[in-house]
Amino acid sequence: MKRLYIFIITIFLSSGAYSQGNLQFNQVLLLSTNLNSNVLLGTVPAGKTWKIEGYGTNLTSYYNCDFSFNGVNPAFRAGSTDSYSAAYTYASSTQQFWLPAGTPLHAFACNGTAGYRWVSIIEFNIIP
Repeated sequence: MKRLYIFIITIFLSSGAYSQGNLQFNQVLLLSTNLNSNVLLGTVPAGKTWKIEGYGTNLTSYYNCDFSFNGVNPAFRAGSTDSYSAAYTYASSTQQFWLPAGTPLHAFACNGTAGYRWVSIIEFNIIP
């Protein structure tokens, strides 16, 4: 019987070693720029995670503003989309992204013009 108790306690304690952490709301961030260059908006701090809730730009016409997680490859885009040169449709910001600690967030120049770009973020603490 004693071995059974030891076995149950061992299983119970070891299962906690593989559990996921909990998320605790920390703050809301609005990262933005209007520079005509590639800009590092921020990096997810250690022990935190970011959820991108929305993003956009004030530019119209054919301008597109890309955002990147590594400073090289575009990950998502805000701006206008040319529909066969007949009309421009605003690209919606309905996608949401989760970013782990250490991930940089870059805003690229918007087709060579200075445009206001923004990203709305909820930051969470990771509680082990």
